[in-house]
Amino acid sequence: MARDRRPPPPAGHGADWDRTMRLFQAGSPEFVDAIRLRVNAAALATFAETWFTDARVEARRLLFAYLERPFNSPRHEPLVKRLFKFADTAGDDAVMARFLTGFDRTIRRRRAPKERYNYRRREYERYEAVVTPGDTALSRDDRSYSGPWFAQNREQFVAGKFLFSVPTRNYLRRRAWRYFRRLGRKNPDRYVPAVCTALKLYTDADVPDGLSLLDNWGLVHVLFHHSPTILAKPTGWVVAPGASLAKLQPDPMFRKLWLRSPEPIFDLLVSARARPVSMWAMQMLRRHFPERLTKLTLDELLAWVISPNTVLNELALEVLETRGGLESVTVEQWLKLMDGARTELLDRICDMVARTVKPEQVTFADAAKLAMQRPVPLARLGFTFLQGKKPRTPDELAAVFGLRNAEAEPLRVEMVKWATTVLSERPDFDPLWVLEFLDSRFEEVREIGWEWLQTDARARDAVLVWQRLLESPYDNVRLRLVGMLEDRAKERDGLAKFSPERVRFLWATVLLNVSRGSRAKPFVVRQIIDRLAANPDEAGELLPIVAVALRSVRGPEFRAGLAGVAGFVERNPTRKPLVEAVFPELQWN
Repeated sequence: MARDRRPPPPAGHGADWDRTMRLFQAGSPEFVDAIRLRVNAAALATFAETWFTDARVEARRLLFAYLERPFNSPRHEPLVKRLFKFADTAGDDAVMARFLTGFDRTIRRRRAPKERYNYRRREYERYEAVVTPGDTALSRDDRSYSGPWFAQNREQFVAGKFLFSVPTRNYLRRRAWRYFRRLGRKNPDRYVPAVCTALKLYTDADVPDGLSLLDNWGLVHVLFHHSPTILAKPTGWVVAPGASLAKLQPDPMFRKLWLRSPEPIFDLLVSARARPVSMWAMQMLRRHFPERLTKLTLDELLAWVISPNTVLNELALEVLETRGGLESVTVEQWLKLMDGARTELLDRICDMVARTVKPEQVTFADAAKLAMQRPVPLARLGFTFLQGKKPRTPDELAAVFGLRNAEAEPLRVEMVKWATTVLSERPDFDPLWVLEFLDSRFEEVREIGWEWLQTDARARDAVLVWQRLLESPYDNVRLRLVGMLEDRAKERDGLAKFSPERVRFLWATVLLNVSRGSRAKPFVVRQIIDRLAANPDEAGELLPIVAVALRSVRGPEFRAGLAGVAGFVERNPTRKPLVEAVFPELQWN
C-alpha cells in the first residue's frame, strides 16, 4: 500500500475548532464557552490577531465576555498575552480595563503560620506571614488537557488555578496598571473614564476581606495610591507599619483629574458592584462634592433604600433621616419600601414611618398585614397601627383571628391578648371563637385561649365549646379538661350534658399518654367508675378503658378503681362475664 505523503493539517484544525470558528463568525454567545475548551496553543496564538482586529460589534462583545471570565483556560497563555499586547499597542482603553481587572484577580495571597530560629533563645518561633500559594498556576502537561477525564472534570481541574507563573502574573498586573498611569500623564482626559470602566468590573467576590482588597494591585493604585496606610511592594500591597486598614481613606492617583467633576464619582457610587469602590465614591463625594448629595431627589433616595448596593442603602437612610418632606411619601410607597428593604434596615425605616405616618392613614388590612410579618420591626409597627382600630367588616374580623398565627414570636402573645380583648368586646360575640385560639399550633396561644375561656362566662358556660374541646389534639388542653370534668361532675346534671363518645375519647387519650398526664389519671379513674355506676349499659365501652386506667395508676387510686369494679359486679351480677373477659387476671370467690 502506498504511503500517504500528504502534509498534516495545520495545527488547530479539526471538527471542534471548525465549529468554534463558525460560532465566532455568527457572533454566537456560545463561542466564549467553546473557545475556552480549545487547548491548541499554536492555533489560539494565530487566532488572537484575527479576533482583536475584527471590527464587528459581535466580535468586540465576545472579546469583552472572554476577558471578563477567569484567566484559567488551559494553554491559553499565547492568546491572552497577544490580546494584551495588541490592546496595549492600540491604546484600547476598554480592553485594557478588562485586563487590569482580570490580572488583579489572578493573585490571592493568604496568611500562613511560619517558623524562624531565634539564635538568642536557641529555639524556633512561630509567626504569621502573608504568602502567595505556589500551586495556583495551570500545568502545561498536554496530556492533562485531553481525554474523557479532562472533559468531565475540567471545572475541578481549573478551580483556584490561573495562567502563568506567579512572578509573570505580578509583572502583567504591573504592566496593566502602567498603561493607565501613562494614560493619566499623557492623555488626562481619557484617564478617569478609562479607570471607571475598570472599577465597575470589580465585584464583591474580588474583595471579600482586607487582604483580598490589597491583592487588587490596579484597584488600590486607582483608589488609594497616595495613602500613607499602605505600601507598594514588588509582590503586592502591604499595610504600613503601625497602620490599620480600618483607617484607609480615599487618596487616589491623579487626584486633580478626579476633582474636575463629581459626576464620574457619583456614577461609580451608583453603578459599582464592589462595596469598597462604592464606599470610596461616597467618601469622595462627602469630602469634595457635598453639594452633589443635596441634589438627590426623594424618589432617588427611596429607590436607593431597596437597592442591592448596601452603600446606597446606608447613604439613602442617612439622608432621609435628616431631611424633611417625608410627609409626601404615600403609605403604599412605605409598604413597598419595607417589603423590599434588607432586614437589618427595617428598624430605621419603621422609625421613620412611625414618625411621619398617622395611624388613620393606614387601613386595617395594611396594618394587619404588617403585624403578621416575621421581622419584629415590621410586626411591631403594624401592631402599633392596629391597636387604635376596630374590625368592622368580615375581612377585618378574619384578620384579627389571623393574629393567632403571627410570625413575630416576641410579639405574638401581646397581639393575641389584644385580639381576644377586641373579640370579647364585640356585641356579636360567639363563644365558639375561643376554639380558634385553643386549637392554635402555638402553645402560648393555647394558653391565652384557655385563660380567655376561664375568664369569659359566655364561653365558659357554653356546653358546645366544651364538647368540641373534648376532641382537642393538644395535651395542655386535654389534661385541663379532665379537671374541668371533675368539677362538672359535681353539678346537678353531672356529665350528662356531654357526649359519651367524646368523654370516652378524652379519657382514652389521657390514659394512653405515656409522658404526660400522671396527675390527671387518678381523676380519670374516678370519673370512669362514677360513669360506670350511673350508666351500666355503657359497660362494654367503659370497662376496657377501666382496664387501661388501672394499669396507669398505682397505690390508692388502683385500689379504689379495683373496688369500684368489684362494686359494679356486685350491683350488676349479669355483667360478671363481661368483667371476667376484660380482667382475666382477677379471681372471683
